[in-house]
Amino acid sequence: MNTATVVAVFLGGGLGSILRFVVSLLSLNFTNKIWVGTLIVNIVGSIIYIALFKLLEGNTKLIQTFIRVGLLGGLTTFSSFSYEVLSLIKSGHYTQSALVFILNIFFGIIVGIWILR
Repeated sequence: MNTATVVAVFLGGGLGSILRFVVSLLSLNFTNKIWVGTLIVNIVGSIIYIALFKLLEGNTKLIQTFIRVGLLGGLTTFSSFSYEVLSLIKSGHYTQSALVFILNIFFGIIVGIWILR
């Protein structure tokens, strides 16, 4: 690992985190449900990550690291997804928690299958 790699992850992660924050705020304004923003960034992140699997094969490791580890690592969020599902369960919203869980997992996998076909 070198300095350029660390800087690429740092810059990509910062950009991805800002994008996640903006998407979460916008989705909260439209839906009043915090989990919708997490679902959106996880689906979009999955689409981009899997699509880039094909597109970035010839590019440098630095570009791949910036996008995959930095940008998409900052954009997508498993910890928020887990917290939101557990919060919904704790508050008695079992159907909604199951829906959030299934949508996050299902769309990531289905999109991956569709893109890689």
